[in-house]
Amino acid sequence: MKFGNKIILINSLILSLLTAIIVAAAAVAGTTVLRSNIHNALIETVTSRASLLSASEGPIPPDGFDYDVNGVYLSVYFSDGTLNKGSFPGPVDLPIQKGVVSYIKIDGERYYVYDFAVSLEGREDIYLRGIVSASYGGWFAAVVSVTVFAGVLAVIGIFLNVFSVKRAVRPIDRMRREVNDITLSKDIAKRLSEVPEDVELAQLAEDYNYMLDSLEGMFRNHERFTSDVAHELRTPLTVILSESEYALDGGRSESDKDESLAVIYRQSKRLKAITDSLLEFTRVANRLKAELSPTDISALTEEFLGDYPFPEGVACKTEIEEGVVVLADVTLFERLLQNLVDNAVKYGREGGHVIVSLERQEGRAALAIEDDGIGMSEETLAHIFERFYRAEPSRSDKSGLGLGMSFVKEIARLLGAEIHITSALGKGTRVTLTFALSQAPEPSFD
Repeated sequence: MKFGNKIILINSLILSLLTAIIVAAAAVAGTTVLRSNIHNALIETVTSRASLLSASEGPIPPDGFDYDVNGVYLSVYFSDGTLNKGSFPGPVDLPIQKGVVSYIKIDGERYYVYDFAVSLEGREDIYLRGIVSASYGGWFAAVVSVTVFAGVLAVIGIFLNVFSVKRAVRPIDRMRREVNDITLSKDIAKRLSEVPEDVELAQLAEDYNYMLDSLEGMFRNHERFTSDVAHELRTPLTVILSESEYALDGGRSESDKDESLAVIYRQSKRLKAITDSLLEFTRVANRLKAELSPTDISALTEEFLGDYPFPEGVACKTEIEEGVVVLADVTLFERLLQNLVDNAVKYGREGGHVIVSLERQEGRAALAIEDDGIGMSEETLAHIFERFYRAEPSRSDKSGLGLGMSFVKEIARLLGAEIHITSALGKGTRVTLTFALSQAPEPSFD
């Protein structure tokens, strides 16, 4: 069953149930009120007319006595049940039941009967009987009217429910058709149309389009990733294949074969470096989170820089505040430093400087690695975190895969750090990472 039809059915059932409850409650309440009013009207009419009989000085009943008052049939009886005079809708030989409202059925219709003793001096055998229909005209009509009115309202409500639900689900049906069209066509460049008539559906369409944007970006990156990996692997494999064929040629000298083996060895090392880089990057990129613990990154950074093999002529300057503690993973943090310092050295100028600073800033720890090398253009800076992105020739390095800064970004994500890069051509690059400060780890005693 369709979603809209299901809502219509459920709402209609609920509306019908509520209508039935209202009608039943109205019927019960109306019947109770009707019975009470009929009883009261019957008793009041009989007693008031009995007062007229008590006050009369002539014959009982007096001439001109009205036997039909407000729909109540009145009759004068003797105590032995003998009828004197009166008006009645049915049998007249009912036993006298003094002061009790009872009911009888006449031709299938229900009536209430009330007998009242008339107070006459010297006589105790005169009774005034009142008989009234249980429907009592207007009261019964009122109950029937309420029931009919509730039924009409229920029908109108169901009609409005069907109309409103069909109108409400119309954009959902349109979205469903558009989603099916995207699925069948396998064209993730398509997007859902706007839904201006409904805020929630408009937000849903916007979220779905955002998801499609993300998926399209992932697919494009995957295609480019596959293409770039194939390109990176093709070159060394081609060289290895050609050199192997060359070396296997029986007419080649030993020195030629040795030279071919040397080329094969170098290209094999390059293949291993490429696969190791890909495996390491994939391992980090696929991790959702890392186990972090309070780490003194001041000491860790000092130790790393002390062991780093800076090339001759490249000076490393440090401005490291002591005792800066953040939540980190030691291996990931060292790998982060490795990539950033490698880049600073690789793209720095000859005889230049690499400046590493670490300080507390407004409740956070700021780690910065800066060089005074070739820098980057705005275009390169805009794509620096994209996988396999190759910068302009001045920054290209055929030995790399273009994964360095993508790797840095993934590590920063796992460490919960924010990364910011500023650069200018010919002036150098500064990479800043900010971490949330943490409490120093408690000393352990063995």
